Amino acid sequence: MKLIKGNNQVPVIYTAHHASHDFGEFDDRVALTQEQKIRFSDYGTDLTVPVNGLATIISEKSRALGDLNHEPGDAAGFQLYDYNQPNRNEIWKKGLELTLGEMEYCTEKFYEPFHEAITDQLRNRSELTYVVAWDNTAHYLIGDRDSNERVMMRPFILSNRGTEGDAQAAPNETVSCDPEFLTSLAKLFSSKLQSYGLPSEVLCDYVYKGGYICRLYNTRRNKAFLEKKGVKCEVQSLQLEYDASITHDPISLAPNLTNINSIKQAFTEAIIEATSECYI
Repeated sequence: MKLIKGNNQVPVIYTAHHASHDFGEFDDRVALTQEQKIRFSDYGTDLTVPVNGLATIISEKSRALGDLNHEPGDAAGFQLYDYNQPNRNEIWKKGLELTLGEMEYCTEKFYEPFHEAITDQLRNRSELTYVVAWDNTAHYLIGDRDSNERVMMRPFILSNRGTEGDAQAAPNETVSCDPEFLTSLAKLFSSKLQSYGLPSEVLCDYVYKGGYICRLYNTRRNKAFLEKKGVKCEVQSLQLEYDASITHDPISLAPNLTNINSIKQAFTEAIIEATSECYI
């Protein structure tokens, strides 16, 4: 992983946990083409993720070597197929899938250090701190809304484990950050995106409700767990998911550097205003 020290404009730890398509020492066993490896990653998130917080932590290995946004021990953490539509591709050559021992090796070498880096940052804090999980998704079907309607990926989705559309707590669920904060951030981000000439639709908890990092790193849901890790501050978390077609051509994967820089700058400006507006 790569840890970039931020400029401390906001009390935020950013994670770009699916940024890499590097299979490291396992590369010669991979059945995917180079393009398929890239598409299996959240390509470009290492470029769009802001660096105006406390730290930005970027994965440097493929999610196939242990998905950093899945719970430890979750079988889905070691996928056998990519997310291509309509037909998923096998990740590994026949008979060359990761063994249980290799999964344990990847967990110790890649997964645990990444999560330890997050808690290390939090241990140094005494004031409210945010963890922002930074993701993107190709422009394809992403799942079912609460209404069971199958939908396509939208430009931007902010999540806090809340109710679809308003970030308020859902039944039997605790939100990972203040709903008012997420709503304010969504409005500010939308306005900034519009000023940069980008698609400006920002939805809250739309299909994507927030993955493992969002669920785990907040004191609303996991105060006792974080205290055992030596974390004494209040922690809130949220997830951003954006449509990768905004930053890369869906066919050629050619990057749009203007849009890449604009997304980064728009969120940088929005979260500065959101944290100032709500908590200062």
